[in-house]
Amino acid sequence: MISSEKLKKLRLLRKLTQKELAIKSDLTDSAIRNYELGYRSPSKEQLVKIADALDCDVSALIDYSPISNFEFMQILFDYEEILKIRPLVEDSTRGLISHDMDFNDFLLEWDEMRRKHYNGEISDEEFDDWKLSYPKKSRFRK
Repeated sequence: MISSEKLKKLRLLRKLTQKELAIKSDLTDSAIRNYELGYRSPSKEQLVKIADALDCDVSALIDYSPISNFEFMQILFDYEEILKIRPLVEDSTRGLISHDMDFNDFLLEWDEMRRKHYNGEISDEEFDDWKLSYPKKSRFRK
């Protein structure tokens, strides 16, 4: 359920020790250590506490892998109506088009952050922090 790698990465991005994260999330440092090592997984309530302490959405801590391309395609089918997405095919361009404002805002901001990263305006760490903190650090957050 929890990604031990994402948990550790976010904790380090926040410049917290395991003990400091444990205190902020009202857990023990051994619990945090076990989550980071992949020995245990927190309950939903504990996961919310950790996400709050790291100032991220719970979804940033979830392990969604492994996922195949075909599984991802099925997810797109499942969310086609919810996100109001459809394929866009023009000449040699392939992509998705959406009529969901939140999804469009996400795509716009993701593209901006990727460009900033590519152009050296933000570091690898800042780009990772933005991705793992989304949507909390989104400029579109309401």
